[in-house]
Amino acid sequence: MAGKPGSYNVATHTEASATATTSAALAASDKRAYAMFQNDGDNDVYLRLGEAAIKNEGILINANGGSYEISDRLGNLFLGAVNCITASGTSVVLVLEGTN
Repeated sequence: MAGKPGSYNVATHTEASATATTSAALAASDKRAYAMFQNDGDNDVYLRLGEAAIKNEGILINANGGSYEISDRLGNLFLGAVNCITASGTSVVLVLEGTN
C-alpha cells in the first residue's frame, strides 16, 4: 500500500556495535524510505554513506543520545550501506529503518 511521499509501511529496529574498526550500521536497501541512527553509548560515532567509515570524518553522532535521520522528506534519502566507527571505545547505535 503506497502512502504519502516519505511514508513507510514497515518499521525495523536493530542495533549496531560501533568500535574503532569500521562496521555496518545498515545494509543497502532500495525499499528504504527512512532511517534514523541514535548513539546510545558514551563515545562519539561517525557514519559514512556507501564507504568504510573513518575516524573523525563523515557524519558525527554525538555520544549519549545524538541522532541522525535520512529521508526523502529531509532531502537526504540514501539507499546504500551505512557504516559506523568510533575514535576509540565502543558505542551501541540504535537503528530504525522504514521501508515499503
